[in-house]
Amino acid sequence: MPGGPCFTAVDLRPLAAGEGTSAYCVNDAGMIVGESGSRPVRWDREGNPALLPILDGCSGGRAVSANTAGVIAGALYTGEYLRPVCWRPDGRVHALDLPLGTISGTTCRVNERGSILGNAMRPGYRWRALRWEPDGEAVELAALSGGETQGHDLNGLDEVVGSAKNGTGGRTAVRWDPSGRISKLPPPRRATACGITDSGAILGDGVVWNRDGGTVLLTGGPEFSAGQVVRITGHGVAIGWGVTADRQGICARWDREGRPTLLRPLPSDLASTCYDIDDAGTVVGESVSKGTVRPVRWDADATPFPLPSPRGLTAIMAQHITAGGAVIIGYGLDPDSSTYRGIAWHRS
Repeated sequence: MPGGPCFTAVDLRPLAAGEGTSAYCVNDAGMIVGESGSRPVRWDREGNPALLPILDGCSGGRAVSANTAGVIAGALYTGEYLRPVCWRPDGRVHALDLPLGTISGTTCRVNERGSILGNAMRPGYRWRALRWEPDGEAVELAALSGGETQGHDLNGLDEVVGSAKNGTGGRTAVRWDPSGRISKLPPPRRATACGITDSGAILGDGVVWNRDGGTVLLTGGPEFSAGQVVRITGHGVAIGWGVTADRQGICARWDREGRPTLLRPLPSDLASTCYDIDDAGTVVGESVSKGTVRPVRWDADATPFPLPSPRGLTAIMAQHITAGGAVIIGYGLDPDSSTYRGIAWHRS
């Protein structure tokens, strides 16, 4: 393989021997959060876990997002339900209030202001999107006539995107402004929106809506049929995947004009899937062959590079990368305990 930045693989170790670990977020300061077994944790650069405190009456939980100030968002287990929480930079855990009539809730993202996006559940598995202010005040995001909403992403301006049920029960992509007012996204209609940048570019299935009202279609061109999109950068570059004419999965990176660049698998592999992108256009994901899956990163010129395995683990997938590209997280398999373990790759 051609040269490129070197990455050192670190095993994200469990709190107790034999537990599996999962890393869900690495922020731009390099903080990694997730869970060990069913307990919320954060890891240091060497992969040592630290238990995050939980509320009385809770049995465990997970941490899912962290900002560079050290605010961590997550949820704790309370019997069969979830309680949304945050951990402040001083390490203390705080319950996030749920609206009256809701019985469970989750968090999915904390922005640099300290605002937290989540979803609250009413009886009957009816979900409503919710945002908490940095001071903990809950803002229930408005709904359409169908009532149910789900929030998927939050930008630095407290704008939210996701989906809402309309009067006929169908889902449509929506945006909420910082006050919680809802609006449908313009044609082409999509069921949901999965990402929003601070500049107001919104990513949906096969389309980017810009704040000025323009749209960019994300197609596969002659080489593949576009499928799912997953991320958009602050520069408006999007990634996702589709299927080639011979029915192999292939991932792609689209520039701001919607022109795709194929991100091919490693040599001798058959298919690729991607999950995240940094500000320089480096993409991370997996390269698949018959019976094997390997973590991979694609540089800005679309060249694929394999990521190494830590000692004792078999690396499988790379899922997230910091905006500056210094840290990648994913997971692998511990053959001794037959458990999945989180992995961090640090750029040398």
